[in-house]
Amino acid sequence: MTTTSMRRPARLAGLVLSLTLTGLCLASLPAQAAVPRPAAPAAHQPAGKKTSMQIHAGPVKGKVHRGEQIRIHGHVATGPRGRSDAGDTLYLQTQVQAGVWVNLASAPCAPDSDFDITLAQSTSGTLTLRIFHPETSVFAAAFSDVFAVVVL
Repeated sequence: MTTTSMRRPARLAGLVLSLTLTGLCLASLPAQAAVPRPAAPAAHQPAGKKTSMQIHAGPVKGKVHRGEQIRIHGHVATGPRGRSDAGDTLYLQTQVQAGVWVNLASAPCAPDSDFDITLAQSTSGTLTLRIFHPETSVFAAAFSDVFAVVVL
């Protein structure tokens, strides 16, 4: 057996251990509400008639090194009316064991409907992420497509 072939099981074991520790660390974080309570309906908005929105988001780089900033960039589209939800908070979420989504970071939506969220990850592994916008008095809850970032 060569030295290189003996390292493969160790690398695989290290990767499995890193992913397990990442999951345990994220699971032990205080559980933040993935879906905050909706605000009371506005007087000018009929009950049950919320405007839908679409969130387009993804990582600037698909692979980063430990400690390097993970930057997520995206845009919020609110349909034909084009009204942005400037100032409302967007949440970067990760999926942990049992399919639960946990908030990792948050950022406000800019007036031009663009947003940037940064996060530093100290452990190696693959993060399954999405951007979430909670329901408000005007807009229905929305989330982006799921994307992944590999931390080397």
